[in-house]
Amino acid sequence: METIRKRIRKDYAPLTVSVSLSCLTSGSPVTQVYNAALNEYEPDRSVTPTILQPVVTAAASDGSWPQPYANSLLANMVWKVNGVDITTIASWASLFSIDTVGSTRGALTIRRNLTPAEQFSLHFEADLVDNRLGVTHHIVTDEIVLSTVDKSLDSYGISIGEATAIYYNPFLDKLHLYEYKVASGIITASDAGRNAAMDNNAYIRTIPVTVFKGADILSSGYTLKLYRVTSASSATEISASDENEVNDISASGITLDLRLVTKENYMIKAFVNNTEVARVQFSVARILQAFSCTPTNDSAILPGQTARYDQAMVDSEGKVVECPESILSIVWYTDSAYKSHVQHNEGGHTIFQLEKTGVGDTFQDDWIDVYTEAIQKAAYAIAEDENGNTWVDENDNVWIFN
Repeated sequence: METIRKRIRKDYAPLTVSVSLSCLTSGSPVTQVYNAALNEYEPDRSVTPTILQPVVTAAASDGSWPQPYANSLLANMVWKVNGVDITTIASWASLFSIDTVGSTRGALTIRRNLTPAEQFSLHFEADLVDNRLGVTHHIVTDEIVLSTVDKSLDSYGISIGEATAIYYNPFLDKLHLYEYKVASGIITASDAGRNAAMDNNAYIRTIPVTVFKGADILSSGYTLKLYRVTSASSATEISASDENEVNDISASGITLDLRLVTKENYMIKAFVNNTEVARVQFSVARILQAFSCTPTNDSAILPGQTARYDQAMVDSEGKVVECPESILSIVWYTDSAYKSHVQHNEGGHTIFQLEKTGVGDTFQDDWIDVYTEAIQKAAYAIAEDENGNTWVDENDNVWIFN
């Protein structure tokens, strides 16, 4: 006779999804200039459209999700203008298109010119189906604003020497790894070592800013201010003197500490004589990269042994991750014949007492399973006490932690 059936499923790690908006057309940004004297737009979107691209990334910590960029898998895509489905707005009819194929699926091509009196807030929504777990992730991007300014006798413009969507991947940050090794006594600090770690993946990111007056590039006569965009119609100024991710604001650029950012939208404004003359918007997001974590100690337990050492090997995208405990929270567990999911230590290395595991002395119970639960650490935060006082070192440098 047939026994009672039990359905056993594969145990997948949950999917982590990140989404941001990027303007792909540097020559046709989200802000236009209208020349009333000539009745012309700069740029003219009927000739040079503006393209907005939602960038959707997904990862599972167990490596079971096949691809980090998930635009091609999106379903039920909707672009909304001031909260309304763009396909239902008569004034937008035939002036836009939405890409439906491949890695640019979801991209919005805009051919509409806005009058200086118009301002629209756009955002994107879609569904990402995770067939591993049978769940659907509803995706909603931040808002981005389309606007037009009147052209004056001396028109100003502003641009940044970066993509409007900036990504930070801690797995690729050599500067963070260098500083961790120095702090842990693994290597000795040196100018050469630090300089070698300062590449485009380092957490210290300087965003070059160029201000134009007509066709001329300015080097003075203006002030830059940085704002955190909180909604389509509001933004809060942030400065390098505050305790946040901003290291420096100068006439030539903005320097950020990306360790302190999970996902933010920013706006840079240029002022002349305390009057805003130009602005540019950009975003920063942290990438969650898939990885695998494996204990490496395969040796048997010896009679009389009281403690056991183990080390985690972390692999990501085909490469072994150095000092994985610097970017991952790795918690060690054991199972035995009598105790399950016994938590021990956290870190890339561990030493735990065998007595705590419940391991026995007979063939039936003289075993343990050793495993870890690992997740990518969150962005750093400013260290404060219970009264809101910021912690600093002897040189008044602010402490951060994650």
